[in-house]
This record gives sequence, structure tokens and C-alpha cells, in this order.
Amino acid sequence: MDFDAVYRGEGPFQAPWDIADPQPAFVAVEQAGGIVGAVLDSGCGTGENAIYLAGRGLSVTGLDAAPTAVERARQKAVERGVEATFEVADALALDRYAQRFDTVVDSALAHIFDVPTLRRYAASLHVACRPRATVYLLAISDEGRDVMIERFREAMLRAGREDAAAEEWTSAIPRKRADELRDGFAEGWELESLEKTVMRTVLPPGSGYVDIGAWLVHFRRL
Repeated sequence: MDFDAVYRGEGPFQAPWDIADPQPAFVAVEQAGGIVGAVLDSGCGTGENAIYLAGRGLSVTGLDAAPTAVERARQKAVERGVEATFEVADALALDRYAQRFDTVVDSALAHIFDVPTLRRYAASLHVACRPRATVYLLAISDEGRDVMIERFREAMLRAGREDAAAEEWTSAIPRKRADELRDGFAEGWELESLEKTVMRTVLPPGSGYVDIGAWLVHFRRL
């Protein structure tokens, strides 16, 4: 999927992960004291999680491969008077950020990778993190993916798109099983917790938020 094109509004729908608020799962982790030190928002999108954390007094860097998303995140930070750094970067190649971060939050990035790529991603984060750093992954579960597929397929058919087009779009909706997430971070990381939660999304045809099934996974760097 061309994510920059999605952020430019060239897809059939708004990006479902691009909501106007931080993810509730990360808000809860931060309020419990789980997010500390120098923070990386990996796959930051338009910056809502990073801006929330920066507003809580944390030093935050948001990275994303989509230039349009990064530019919007910078604009939001300026408009809200929040100091946060946003840069275009490849999450699979974080060498220039070596040993920089104490906490990583990832909303809806890790779950787009197959397991071999997820291992590369875990290795890249290992480089960017300091010893004993923590990573929090928020990833769509099988249950959440089923809800998304049903909503998108219904909306596309209502809009008069043929079955093939609907199938092409819905087939791009990711999900990760719990064992795949564990396997991806098996080397260099210790699993602290894995729990069911929700990811807040915007799904057609409605305009409000829809909470779908997700995993919240907490790893610690060895």
C-alpha cells in the first residue's frame, strides 16, 4: 500500500488509523507511568500519539516513511504549541538513531509486517534503543481485522465499487496473531506482557470512532 497516497487523500476512504486523538491504550500506559525518558513514536503518522506524549512533558521523536504524514504532524505540533521532533525515516533502518530511546510506542506499524520483516524491524529498534528500553506495540488482532473487512466491504459495495475492487482493498487490511508478534521479537527482546485491548479507528460508513480488537504487547530490550 502507498501510505503517502493514503495521507494525500487518494484512497477510497480516510486512513482508519488516522484519528484526531491519541490511542487510549497508550494514554493508559503513560498515565500508569510506563512511558519514560526519550520516546520514539515509530510509524507516527500525523503525530497524535507523539504530540500527546510531548504535551505530558516527554522528549518525543516521531518517525514515519510518509512525508505527507510527517509534514502534517509538524504542523499540528506548531498549532498546539508542543515541542516534538518529526522526521521521515525507514523504520527498518534506524542506525542513525543508535542508542537514543528509552521507550518506543508503535500504533499500527508492526502489524503490517510479515514475520521475517517483523524480525528486521525488531533488530532495527534494538539498535535505536538503550539497554532495558521498552517497546509497546498496538496491533490489530484477528477479531479486529474481521470487523474492518466487514465495514470496508459493505461501504465499497454501497458506493458501487465492483467486488474485485472491494476485495483488493480489504485484503490489504493487516492483522497479527499473538504468536507472530512474539516470534518477531524473539531475539534481543524479552516479552513483559501481551494483552487484549482495542485500537480506536475511523471506519466507513460512519463518521465516529470505532474501537476494534487489538493486541497491546510490551517488550523489554535485553
